[in-house]
Amino acid sequence: MGRMRRTMMQAVVGTVAAGTLALGTVGVAGAAAPAAGTTATAPLLTPGAGKLARFDCTRAPHVLARIQKGEARIASGLPRVTAAEAKAKAAGETRRADRIQKLITRLESPTLKARLDKLAAAIEAKCNVAAPTTASPGA
Repeated sequence: MGRMRRTMMQAVVGTVAAGTLALGTVGVAGAAAPAAGTTATAPLLTPGAGKLARFDCTRAPHVLARIQKGEARIASGLPRVTAAEAKAKAAGETRRADRIQKLITRLESPTLKARLDKLAAAIEAKCNVAAPTTASPGA
């Protein structure tokens, strides 16, 4: 019974905190509503205030290198995961093969690649930094 109560309290506290944060930004705008016949002023948030609004550009090369490293790991790991799926199917482990297939689908997803590319492009644009080049092993 104590565990359920603790879980419920955490849920209530989380909901109250989320509501407070949501009303904190909207409540200010609602409290300062313009009078009838007047036009509204600029929004509270500036158009460019997305996830990168507080990004530290000194970390840009490190973050871009991590994005490239992640993409390389995905590309190099797909054959191994595909082989594991084939092995699971051959052994009759359909449940495991289905889970591995879901993983393959996520890793090959154009959405994942687009999200990483979009993040890298946004960092490059904001910080005026080019993505680090990786030297080929034979060079």
